[in-house]
Amino acid sequence: MKSILISNMVADMKLQGFYLCLEKKSLKKKDGSTYLNLLLQDKSGLIRARIWDNVEKLSKKFNNGDPIAVKGVTYQYGENVLIKIDNISRANEKKHKKYGFEASDLIPTSKKNPNELWKELTKEVNLISKDHLKKVTKNILKDHKEKFKVYPASISYHYNYQNGLIEQTVSLLKIAKQVGLHYDIDIDLLISGVCLHQIGKLYSINLGSSISKSNHKSLVGNAILSRDIVNKYISEVKNFPEDDKLSLEHLILSYQGRKEWQSPVEPQTLEAILLHSINFLDSKINFMRRNES
Repeated sequence: MKSILISNMVADMKLQGFYLCLEKKSLKKKDGSTYLNLLLQDKSGLIRARIWDNVEKLSKKFNNGDPIAVKGVTYQYGENVLIKIDNISRANEKKHKKYGFEASDLIPTSKKNPNELWKELTKEVNLISKDHLKKVTKNILKDHKEKFKVYPASISYHYNYQNGLIEQTVSLLKIAKQVGLHYDIDIDLLISGVCLHQIGKLYSINLGSSISKSNHKSLVGNAILSRDIVNKYISEVKNFPEDDKLSLEHLILSYQGRKEWQSPVEPQTLEAILLHSINFLDSKINFMRRNES
């Protein structure tokens, strides 16, 4: 089947298509019965959808963050077009590829050129003055270059499009440089933390046969994945200073900020507080701008 792009949808269209479920909420109708409120995405945009009937049965067929196959009809609600879903299931390439399913079609692409972003990134890394931090950062980025240029920074919140991870990293680097001019901090450490704190997402986000968070991430967590990857590379650098190893590890483990936000630890150094703060600020602004467009 030919999937209808969200940007091409108008009211009163019968449709079959593949989309990414970014949000799944169970709500109550006026009569007390349940319906599902969904936020769907493809490479062209976002749209709200509703499941009014057979809610319990259909809800079991997919989870938040899943790629989905949908049958339904569009309708006008105020100024917006929504989808009334009649049938839904989790999509995968093995089952749905013959019908035109491509996981990459469900994620928009950054408006910025990833090759130019990579040049900006490597330029800043080359300015790191501590040789051991520069070596580890360059080695990790070099070994993960192709994924780093393509992956989103998240599935459903900030920079959730192709090339989103490198776009956010470059944005954070620009902020970090300005912060470094204002505060007396270890700018080499902060720059390394900016580049490496999300490296685990290249392993925790599955862009192969589906688009979802892998079981590994749900069991271990992105911060710990990133810490383990960085420590592996640090072990290959002779005489890497133990204090910088501990400081970099703390940046990575604390960047989410609060334990209730799944952060293994909370920031306890100036550099860690700044990494969390600029990451939080930049993510919120990207999310708001994307939802306003």
